[in-house]
Parts: sequence; C-alpha cells; structure tokens
Amino acid sequence: MNIMVRFKRACAVLAAGATLACGLALLPTVAQAVESKNVQTKAASYLITFHDFYAPQGQDEITLNTDATGKLNPNTIPEPTVPDSLADQNMKADGWSINGFGGPADDPNSQKIDFSTHVFTKDEHVYPHFVEINPTSTPTPTYIISFISTNPENIEDTYMDGFETNSEGKLDIDENTQPEVHNFDGYTFGGWFSDNGGSPYVHGGTYTADTVFRARYTKVTTPNEPNKPGQTAPVDNNTKQLAKDNKAPAKDPAKKDAKNNNNLAKTGADATAPLAIAAGLCLAAGITLGLRRKLAL
Repeated sequence: MNIMVRFKRACAVLAAGATLACGLALLPTVAQAVESKNVQTKAASYLITFHDFYAPQGQDEITLNTDATGKLNPNTIPEPTVPDSLADQNMKADGWSINGFGGPADDPNSQKIDFSTHVFTKDEHVYPHFVEINPTSTPTPTYIISFISTNPENIEDTYMDGFETNSEGKLDIDENTQPEVHNFDGYTFGGWFSDNGGSPYVHGGTYTADTVFRARYTKVTTPNEPNKPGQTAPVDNNTKQLAKDNKAPAKDPAKKDAKNNNNLAKTGADATAPLAIAAGLCLAAGITLGLRRKLAL
C-alpha cells in the first residue's frame, strides 16, 4: 500500500516538472508573438493635417490618413491656396513642409515634403511652402574706373576722375561725360594708359575689375632758330651751342671753276711772253749780222 502511494506521488511530481519545462520552452515564442502584434499596432496609419491658411473658411484644414507603411498617396495631396498679396510679391505655392514657409532654411522640417518617398512615423501637421516664381539673380558687380593726371614736374599737382561701370561692365561715358584732360606747360597730352600692362583706354570697353588709367605726357621741343648773318652753323635751341653735326657751307663750284680758268689764262700768257722776246732777239741779231757783211763789202 505504501509502495503504490509513493509511486503515484512520484508520477505527479514528474508530470508537474514536465509541464514547467514545456512552459519555459514556449516562453520565447509567446514573447515574439506579442512583440509582432505590437509592431503591427505601431504600423497603423497616422493622421496628417494640412493647414491651408488662405483657403476659404471650412476648407482651411484638410486631414488625410497614411497607409500601413506611413506614406500618403501623392495624388491625394491638396494644393495650397496662394493669396493675391503673395502673388503680387512674385511668390507661388510649392507644396508643404512641417515648419511651413518662413522656417529656418537649414532645418530639414523646413524643406518641401516629397510625398512619394516621405514616411510619417506619427500624427503630423503640415503647412504651405511658398517660393519665389523667378528667384532674384545675383546682382552683377560694378567696378570703379579711375583716370589720373599728374604734372610731370610736380607730383603733387594731380587730378583724378572716377566712373562706375554699369550692369554690363561698361562705362556710360559720352562726349558730354568723359574724363577731363589736364594740360601742363611744356607738355602735350598723349592719351590714357592703364597701370596694368600699359594698355590704352578704349571707349566702350568692358571691365571685370577696378582699373586705373593714367594720362601720358610728352615734353614739347621748340624748333631750331634761323641762322644769323655770318653764322656758319645753326644754333641748337636746347643747348644754345653750335650744332656739332653742321659744318661750314660748301664753296660755290662755279666760283672755283672760274678761278681755275683764270689760272689757266694767266699760265698761257706767261708762257707766250718769253717766246716773243726770244724771237725778237733772234731777228735783231740777224739784222745786225746782215748790216756788218754789207759794210764789209
């Protein structure tokens, strides 16, 4: 009798242990199932509220539900209303954002929502996003073009005219508006030349930087003075000395030839006179000899 009682008790203990072991083995499976159920609950649709401030009353708030993945159908997204006041300011509606128009530009919530890819993870409120129809382009920079005139003999005697380029990088200079040319004694104006490379100023040119043009002057040289009576060489007016390169005037060839002819004439006369004297002496001697012979007979 005691043996049977002990056997039954042992069987009961074994059954209880087996039940406990099975329960422990199934615990992870049960926990996973519970977690999966919670996930499915979290993936439920969310309520997205569109606040259209400028829509008529009663239409200024529109709500849509996301699908189980947290997305909205892009074809169901309402179009924001654009008031005349913004249209006059070159503005247009450009979708929706969480912060709406006017939010910080570097905040992702201020960027336009792309409903084809955006996933909502909670109920959300969105607001119209406005942008400029034609974004204002960066203004074209202007440059200062300076014209400087300096007295070659006095650097402190300097003048400057400055002009600003237009949106095309050119100067609006005409015959009535142009840099003034300053004249200095003893020099003539030779044009405007830039400090950068010495290129000459060209009317109607295009500039891409501030530029300085300087007036160029050439020293005036006076012409040589005419020769004075008895002066054989012209005077250099700059040195007041006889020009080294000028020599005494050449002699007149006609006068030289006449002198040579006179010399030749004199030479002929001088040669004829001795011959005539010799002939006369011979004639006198002949006559004398003839008279002697005649007297002797």
